[in-house]
Amino acid sequence: MKKFSIEIRPAGVKYKSGTNILSDALAESIHLEHSCKTGECGVCSAQVVSGSIENEHGEVVTDGRILTCQSKAVSDAIIEATYYPELANINEQTLPCKVSKVDYVTDDIVRLSFRFPPNATLDYLAGQYVDLCFKGVKRSYSIGNAPSSSSFVELHIRNVEGGKMSELIFNDLKENELMRIEGPKGTFFVRDSNLPLILIAGGTGIAPIKAIVEDLIAKQDKRKLYIYWGMPSIDGFYLDYFQSIEQVYSNVHYVPVLSGEETWDGRKGFVHSAVCDDFETFEQYQVYACGSPLMIDAAKAAFIEKGLPSDAFFSDAFTPAK
Repeated sequence: MKKFSIEIRPAGVKYKSGTNILSDALAESIHLEHSCKTGECGVCSAQVVSGSIENEHGEVVTDGRILTCQSKAVSDAIIEATYYPELANINEQTLPCKVSKVDYVTDDIVRLSFRFPPNATLDYLAGQYVDLCFKGVKRSYSIGNAPSSSSFVELHIRNVEGGKMSELIFNDLKENELMRIEGPKGTFFVRDSNLPLILIAGGTGIAPIKAIVEDLIAKQDKRKLYIYWGMPSIDGFYLDYFQSIEQVYSNVHYVPVLSGEETWDGRKGFVHSAVCDDFETFEQYQVYACGSPLMIDAAKAAFIEKGLPSDAFFSDAFTPAK
């Protein structure tokens, strides 16, 4: 297999790639921006500066934008892409783990806690995800707790109709079941800034948001946090964590938003629309969004229209697999 030289600008880092631009970079601990790795979310978009790249459509291009997760070099190349040195010392691991707690928080969502062997820890940044491996099935889930307790992780898992992992987990899963975790992965984490944060989640996308908020509180971060959580049913709001911390920390503001038709006294509609209703402009904010690609795309477009700089929007798209 022939390998080509890839230079990432403006960071100036270089590596060799022979198969996939993103995978080969990650294998060298060069953390380019990415999320789903399937080509659906568009987070890994990069600009070709020089050289030839076979893009996600199977076309060889010498300029324009590509998705690094679906592209490979066919010559030496230079690309403009976001590189995160913050992740350079965060190494992916494969660790055995056992289920320590099974909590069916709704009819179709379970919150699982996993413990690692006594001498094993998982170093990660709040917001990242892992791959859960069980009986030959592998699926990606965001970590739902802050890294201050790296001897265990919690994952929030929705029952996907016809899903292979769902069938394994939602059919009488027991405590102490042995599984395997690979990670951490992803580039969804809070960047250094003094700007207030808007954290928006749809469904179980609340898991990495919870981890981020826990981490910021543990670090005594004083930035204002505006947390918006969208769910289609009232029973879907399975965490009372945000109501609790809102009563303690004056910089935390929590707004649940119901998209279904049930009657209640809270906010209703699309979660990103509720955010837009509450802010005249987003010029001096950072936004972190986790949920479906549809929600993320709608939120980004709406927020940018109201002044959010495009480089102040960070997202992690959930793309459920069967």
